[in-house]
Amino acid sequence: MKNNPQTILIPIPNKIHKGGICTYWSAMIHSFQKFSDLEFKVLKVGNRGKNIFGPPLDQWYFHKASNPKIDMAVINPTIEYKAFFREAMFAKQLIRKGIPFIAFFHAWNFDFEKKVTHKYKNFFLNSYGRAKKIITLSPEAKEKILEWGYQGEVVVETTVVNSKMIEHFSIGEKLAAQNFSKKIKILFLARMEREKGVFELIDAFQKIYPDFNNIELILAGNGTAYNEVKSYVENLPGIRLVGYVEGEEKEMLFKESDLYCLPTYAEGLPVSVLEAMAFGLPIITTKVGGLKYFFKENTMGYFSKVKDREDLEQVLRTSLQNPEVLSKIAQYNFDYAQENLMSDTISKLFYRHFIGDSTDA
Repeated sequence: MKNNPQTILIPIPNKIHKGGICTYWSAMIHSFQKFSDLEFKVLKVGNRGKNIFGPPLDQWYFHKASNPKIDMAVINPTIEYKAFFREAMFAKQLIRKGIPFIAFFHAWNFDFEKKVTHKYKNFFLNSYGRAKKIITLSPEAKEKILEWGYQGEVVVETTVVNSKMIEHFSIGEKLAAQNFSKKIKILFLARMEREKGVFELIDAFQKIYPDFNNIELILAGNGTAYNEVKSYVENLPGIRLVGYVEGEEKEMLFKESDLYCLPTYAEGLPVSVLEAMAFGLPIITTKVGGLKYFFKENTMGYFSKVKDREDLEQVLRTSLQNPEVLSKIAQYNFDYAQENLMSDTISKLFYRHFIGDSTDA
């Protein structure tokens, strides 16, 4: 064992319900435990409600955390207003202290992207532009970052699935027990936001429900649209609203479901899609963000058009009419996830970012 492991500081959102960034680092830090030359210090930031002192408190806590014992930091900005500026100020602190850092961009809002292009490009370069490396989730985002003038290396990575999630899951048992003639469960598991396409999914499901007497739509998640969704589906048949889930309850939903549907308007590369694949679920989603480049249509599942209820209805109908194809897709998705998406595998690849950058610093 090395005497002086490298200490990495990682600020992550302090959310009551874990989002993509929290889920990502929870999985990765667990898998990084096998590397004796790395130690991680996690700092929870944000989510201070309407407290006007929230932003300066975040900066103060980051100042205290980014002490001389820190060898490197990984900040986790998104191209969205609050996180963009909060993490940029973290970057400026690191620059002043001479601590090398990686900027890992997760969610990507295209409206805010335009603001960066027209108004905040210099601010971007004076903060994130000083990163040793930038990581993003799609070639599209990489192209935009280079267009803004970043001179360093931009790496496109994938999000991950926590290897612990499927320790007791068997794709063979799932496929053997599957009986599409009895019940087909369609799962939506994501933040309950209008932008996730949840209302399009509900409407499309209601259109096909009379033609399939054995289907159920499960809606899992919480968010700003939760109460609106609850009222909307209150008297609709075939829909089960379960709210926020995590841990074993979340795993059970993936295990019992047959098809995963996320007709989102915009994404980076959603963890929920990768988790669904790891549990052998065929996917219906949209051609946005990292999904454009990662997702293999007709092999992993199917694309539907953004904000198009009629197209989503047709894609759902076609999928449900071909159970044999769904079974083949299920096996492929499970195998693909095992080889390419699990945190134990990705952590070995990500390790080079820390070690390579530390030797260059």
